[in-house]
Amino acid sequence: MKPIFLISLIFIALIFHNAVIMGTTSGLLLWYRTLVPALLPFIIITNALSETHAYNKISNNLRKYIPYIYGYSTIFLGNLCGYPIGAKILNDFVSDNHLSFDEANSLLSFSSQASPMFLLGYVYPLLNQGSLTIFEFLSLIYIPNIILYLLYRTINCLHISNDIINDNYEGTVKKNIKELQSINLSGTFMQAVNIIVIIGVYVIIFSIILNILMPVTHNNTAKCLLSFLEITNGLKMISSINIPDEIKTGLILSVSSFGGLCTAFQIKSVLTYSGASIKKYLRDKIILSAGTLVLTMIYISFD
Repeated sequence: MKPIFLISLIFIALIFHNAVIMGTTSGLLLWYRTLVPALLPFIIITNALSETHAYNKISNNLRKYIPYIYGYSTIFLGNLCGYPIGAKILNDFVSDNHLSFDEANSLLSFSSQASPMFLLGYVYPLLNQGSLTIFEFLSLIYIPNIILYLLYRTINCLHISNDIINDNYEGTVKKNIKELQSINLSGTFMQAVNIIVIIGVYVIIFSIILNILMPVTHNNTAKCLLSFLEITNGLKMISSINIPDEIKTGLILSVSSFGGLCTAFQIKSVLTYSGASIKKYLRDKIILSAGTLVLTMIYISFD
C-alpha cells in the first residue's frame, strides 16, 4: 500500500506541477522570511539552556516559592516564544525527569500558542479596524486556555509529580549545576538547524497541499475548513472570503488559537519522549479553538 501511495504522489506532483512549484516557493519564502528569524534564535537559546542545565539552577532558586515551576515556566516560555518552542521545552523537562509524560501531554496545548509578536503583528491587522481592541483580541484567545487549564488542574489531570521531582531532583541538580559552564556549541547549533529545517519541510508540504486544493475550492465552508491546515495561509484565506464580519472575526481568532494542522506536525517533530501524544494535543486544541470561536461570537453579539 505504501509504494502505491508514494507512486500516486509522484503522479499528483506531475499533474499539479504548477501548484507544487508555487506551493514550494511560497512555503520557502514563508520559512526563511518569517519562521527562521522568529524561531531560530529561541531554538538556539533553549538548546543552550537545556544542554548547560541552566533550567535546573534557575528552578533550584525558585521552586521553594513556586512549587510547579517547570509547568508554569513551560507555559510562559511557550506562549512568549511561539510554536514549537513550548513543546521543545516540555520535551527537555521530560528527558531530565522534571515532568512525567502524562503531565507533558496535558501541558502541551497550553504551552503551544502563537507568540504575541505574531498575534499582534500578523493576525490583529487582518481584523476590521475597530472591531476589537488589542486587549479584547488577546483576551478572547487566552481566556479559553486559562479556563481549560484550571479545569484540568481541578480534576487532577495536571498535578505536581513529587515522586519524579523529589526522587531525581537533588542528585540531578547537584550534578548538573557543576556542569553548567559546559556547552557543545556545534551540537547546539546543529540541533537547532535540524529542528528549523524540519519545520520548514512541513511548512512547504502544507503549502503545496493548499495550493493544489485552493483553486478547486469555491465553497466558503470548504475554504474555512482548509484554513485550519496551515495558520498563515489559512488566515489569508479567511480574510479574503465574502462572509459577515462577525463570523470572519470569530474564524480568524479560532484559527489563531488552533494553530493549524501543520503546526501539530511541527510540534510532533520535536517530541522525542516515550508516550508523547499528539492526539491529545489536537483534542485540546479543537476544544480551545471552539471555545475562542464561541466566546468571540457571544462577545461581538453583546458588544
